Amino acid sequence: MTSSDYWKKFLGIEVFKIDYYYKWLLYRFLGLELPKLKSQRQYWTERGNSYMNEFMGENYVDREIFFQDILIEQLKPLKFDSLFEAGCGFGWNIKRVKDEFPGTRIGGVDFSVPQLNYSKDYLTGYQAETCHADICSMPLKDNAYDIGISVGVFMNIHASKISEATKEMTRVCKKYIIHLEYDENNTTRELKKKRSFKTNIVSHDYRKLYEALGKEVLQLQTYRDFDKAYAVHVNNLKNKLECWEEFEGPAKYILTVIKV
Repeated sequence: MTSSDYWKKFLGIEVFKIDYYYKWLLYRFLGLELPKLKSQRQYWTERGNSYMNEFMGENYVDREIFFQDILIEQLKPLKFDSLFEAGCGFGWNIKRVKDEFPGTRIGGVDFSVPQLNYSKDYLTGYQAETCHADICSMPLKDNAYDIGISVGVFMNIHASKISEATKEMTRVCKKYIIHLEYDENNTTRELKKKRSFKTNIVSHDYRKLYEALGKEVLQLQTYRDFDKAYAVHVNNLKNKLECWEEFEGPAKYILTVIKV
């Protein structure tokens, strides 16, 4: 199956859903886990054509904003003048940062051209410095930004390349790095099973990765820290999730704050 076929339909069903259930069946009945994707550039080139509409139009954003709020709360006590997002997509997070901290210079890197094209309209008037590039090799100067962030992006980087990505973050960021990413060692048993067969989701030990670079991990929070607040958040939601796949809840990410 080519990537361009992935988003087409077979008998009225999107091929990516068939692919998802095929992998789930292999895991459920045969215990097989297919290799993780070594590169997701083409995957996100294709999915980028529809991701923004899916994200904003299926009430998914009402749930994901819980993690964005956590990010904003982490930023409030920090002193910074600039921030960029590794894997900025169409600009949802950096737009919120600019709204909350108006004087901040914002930027972002992404290798999905369609998403960056969407960001041009979404970030109109925000003077965002976005560019098309791979996180593992960013065309940014050393210490280009005070803070670098990622939300659900580094979990799409293959294990063979993750060290390159973390080294780039420490090169580009002057003060802090904040990740909201997946770590199977700090999630629920249920979610670990649900994600184990997905070839586009990779678990990484962020504390170990950054400590190996001689950096200090200031905070590491998991679903145990998020549970109560998330329950309150969900109870206040009025709109029902319309996405074909359920939202994975507070266990989908851990928070890691690194001092550079």
